[in-house]
Amino acid sequence: MQQDTLYRLRHQFTQMLDERRPLDGLIGLPALFALILLGFIVFHASSGITPAQLDALEKKANAHLENQRFVEARIMAKRLAQHASQSLKATLIEAKALRGLGKANEAARLLARIAPMDQPGFAPAHVAQAASLLTQEKPDPEAALRHIDHALSADPTNQDALELAARFAAGQKNWRSVLKYLNRLPLTERADLMLMKATALQLSGMADESIKCARTAEMKLRDMQSGVTSGSDRIRYSIAVSLSLQRRFDQAIQWLMTATGGKLNNEDRQLLGGIYLSWSRHLKDQPAVDKLKVLELLQKGIQVSPESQDIIMAFLTDCEELETTPEERRHLVERVLGDGGIATSFLHYYLGVQDWKAGRRDDARSHFELACSLNPGFKIISNNLAMAIAAVSERADDLEKALAIMDDLVRQEPENVHFLDTRGHVLAKLGRLKDAIRDFELALPKAPVKASTHAKLAELYQQIGMSELANEHRTAAVSPAGKSASVLK
Repeated sequence: MQQDTLYRLRHQFTQMLDERRPLDGLIGLPALFALILLGFIVFHASSGITPAQLDALEKKANAHLENQRFVEARIMAKRLAQHASQSLKATLIEAKALRGLGKANEAARLLARIAPMDQPGFAPAHVAQAASLLTQEKPDPEAALRHIDHALSADPTNQDALELAARFAAGQKNWRSVLKYLNRLPLTERADLMLMKATALQLSGMADESIKCARTAEMKLRDMQSGVTSGSDRIRYSIAVSLSLQRRFDQAIQWLMTATGGKLNNEDRQLLGGIYLSWSRHLKDQPAVDKLKVLELLQKGIQVSPESQDIIMAFLTDCEELETTPEERRHLVERVLGDGGIATSFLHYYLGVQDWKAGRRDDARSHFELACSLNPGFKIISNNLAMAIAAVSERADDLEKALAIMDDLVRQEPENVHFLDTRGHVLAKLGRLKDAIRDFELALPKAPVKASTHAKLAELYQQIGMSELANEHRTAAVSPAGKSASVLK
């Protein structure tokens, strides 16, 4: 706009001189000077804008973003960028607008200028970069963490960066870090973050502090509930969670059933199943535990949320601890998990484990294959299928299939000792002894029962002619107390 004004002034001035009419020139000069003066006023008006006006301009741009008016947001960002003090904010707003317009590459180039990967830049832009990396089709948590670190280095008090850091740490189950970040945030008006803190306190062994925090969150949520017209479902769920964190499990269930009128949607069922699971874990931690009561709660959890793999795995683990015969435990599992769906995959998983323990390796493989076909994404089942294949098959195509399964699992969790152990067995069966040794050595430091890993390493080192190392592992295998455990989990 300023350039257009100056261009028109210059054109008028040139036109006047070209006409070379003294009288018209004398008459036109005062008007021309007035126009030039007006142009300078417009040109310098931006430098005289007040901080309040800049704030209003920024808020208007962000409002356009929130309402998905991305073109208008970008125009406002361009206006904001004319003021040097606002250039970073303007660039961030423009990048968000570009992303909303589907111009992801342009947005990335803009953000890279103010929030580079290799050093701290503009903290809010680093937060935007991290959030984008975590929510893209193929998340990149490593790069996201670098941006979070850069954001906190650039501005240790940035609340968005602290919140994202806390949520990232919660996803990694690093509860001490969650508390570290949340303790630097004002939580008075953030019931959701209070609940996160209560969860982190509970899982860090600070039960009393967790209950107090959850109680504060509950009171805040109940105050919010009376004054909202939208988002009531979120508040309802959060109140149930706060009651569960206070160990008021029966009240949490009653609250959820009353609030929904007994008409539970899928999310209600998942939450209710989670409450039953938490209740069962709490009972199990008590000195005088009633194992049948624990199993009863887990059965209720499975009934209301039959797709919950966590509840089913807890149920299977607790079944194994019952002081009954294997046949009685098997009948119980078949009764609870025999109704179809995901639960049936875990029934076959359980039966496969029982067959494995009894030495029926071919039967175990058949059950694991059925379980895997019904629930292909569950890692424990895939791990056990690969182990069973390695145990019973001599066919190269079978073993390559098992290796492909384990390569994928190790890629997802490169430090998982169970996955490394299983892949070591598969590689050994394929005759790739040095590769197998590498996996067993990686698994050894954190192996739950080191004796079996030492024994396998002794066998492999002996096969490749390294007798001294074989003897060292053979000695280590017999020295620790305890029996070797099955790698099946």
